[in-house]
Amino acid sequence: MALDKIFDEIKKLSPAERYKLRVMLELDEITEEDIELSKQAAGSWDDIDADQLIKDIYEKRLKNSRPQGVKW
Repeated sequence: MALDKIFDEIKKLSPAERYKLRVMLELDEITEEDIELSKQAAGSWDDIDADQLIKDIYEKRLKNSRPQGVKW
């Protein structure tokens, strides 16, 4: 699944980079620097099906899979 591949790449990031990624995902406005940093963090995703990725994201959002008491 595409999200699993992304998750594997995110796990490779430092805690500071993960925090910045979370902040970036919550922003309404994304800067060129944000885009460049996310490209560097993402690695090579040329084998990912973008349509399937979007579908997977929306399906995961419908499920509450976060364990009780976990805060981000």
